[in-house]
Amino acid sequence: MWASPAILDEYADVLGDRPDFVAEIVEACQVCHPLMELSVIRHEPDNRFLECALASGAEYLVTVNTARGHFDRDHYNEVRVVTPGGFLAITEVRRLLDKLTG
Repeated sequence: MWASPAILDEYADVLGDRPDFVAEIVEACQVCHPLMELSVIRHEPDNRFLECALASGAEYLVTVNTARGHFDRDHYNEVRVVTPGGFLAITEVRRLLDKLTG
């Protein structure tokens, strides 16, 4: 899981009353530093997630924000946008989870 400093700052703001949870998120993430600032998604904060996905070479951006004005396209360049359920339905992901839970 990847996050940029801007994403981690947003999590800290939104989850300010749960510093323990924010600390767990920070610990679980690898930090990337996007070199470009995008403005392709109408809901401006969502651009930070896309910047991070592109900078980290992610294949998937998993989100529940697929409503109009958020991630309303199914892909941005090589990054596919999927819901958590859609991610779990991907054959390669299912195989990996089956292996891990064995």
